[in-house]
Amino acid sequence: MKMNWKRNLAVVALVALLLVSLAGCGGGQSGSSENGGGDADTVYHIKFGHNQDTNSPQHRGVEAFKQKVEELSNGRVQVTIYPNMQLGQMREQAEQCASGTLEMTQQPTSVLSNFNQALEVYDIPFAFDSMEAMEEIVFGPMGEKIHKGLEDTNMVALGVETIGFKNITANFPIKGPDSLKGKKIRVMPAPILIETYEAFGANPTPIEYGELYNALQQGVVDGQENAVQTYVMLKIWEVQDWATMTDHAPFLYITVANKQWLESLPPDIQENIREAALYASKAVWEEVRQSTVEWMQTIQDNGMQVYYPTEEEIAAFKAASQRVVDFVAGRVGQDLVDEFMAACAEANQKYPRKTN
Repeated sequence: MKMNWKRNLAVVALVALLLVSLAGCGGGQSGSSENGGGDADTVYHIKFGHNQDTNSPQHRGVEAFKQKVEELSNGRVQVTIYPNMQLGQMREQAEQCASGTLEMTQQPTSVLSNFNQALEVYDIPFAFDSMEAMEEIVFGPMGEKIHKGLEDTNMVALGVETIGFKNITANFPIKGPDSLKGKKIRVMPAPILIETYEAFGANPTPIEYGELYNALQQGVVDGQENAVQTYVMLKIWEVQDWATMTDHAPFLYITVANKQWLESLPPDIQENIREAALYASKAVWEEVRQSTVEWMQTIQDNGMQVYYPTEEEIAAFKAASQRVVDFVAGRVGQDLVDEFMAACAEANQKYPRKTN
């Protein structure tokens, strides 16, 4: 009897210890409530990774998200930011978000198109005439339809950011597709971008962002496409002489969250996150709009020469781009491409291209 009493006491103590341990594991963690429950004392932690420098509008946008969501949630949401690819290259972070090991990330549409091919329509050359037209599409019904496919890979689009239009740098001015024949041009690792530069006559070379500067410095590639903001962030003038202002495609980012994680949160916390993400996205657009002239001045002050293609040269690029339109239609369907191009035409009419 004495031994049974001691054994029973030990079992009770062990059960109590396990209950305490489980209670400790369940509090203060992201998505800790299975059915979207949780009380006012639960704190939800978000790891937010991205690839940009801490001095970029995108990082400031993520900081704005952090401040806004923590304010809206009265501190129930806490955000830790990992800039500068601390959590891996761009695609690696997208994969982490899809798998649930990273709650949120912000990555280029070209990278995310590896998960949702519909995003490739954004990279159809010369679809947009202005940033305002771009903004009209990505935040409207067309954008919502395009982004919906991310949910099939366990990600949800919460915001769209930009760093402006893509242009091309090299050690020579680019006067139409003929200037690119046989030249190695760095692109992000995405089928749509490889197809685009093959259509332009170049030899597209996929290289991750973190390796771009060294690739240019060592002559691995002859040039690269990017937005002017990136020229400033990477000091591209140190390794390239010319910037050719083709404005051929938008450079868009999407802020995404892991779908399963987001839907596990209480409804009010989900709403806080969505509201803060949209608020931060709009802040980025405004900063980029205001900063582009300054960035252009910076690259020229540092010795970079700027070339604006003639109408005839742009027309040659546009003619070469029809192959890209057909490529995207073959992957996402002609109906979606037609709908997208019609929406862009309407937005471009409303917000036409501004003269230089």
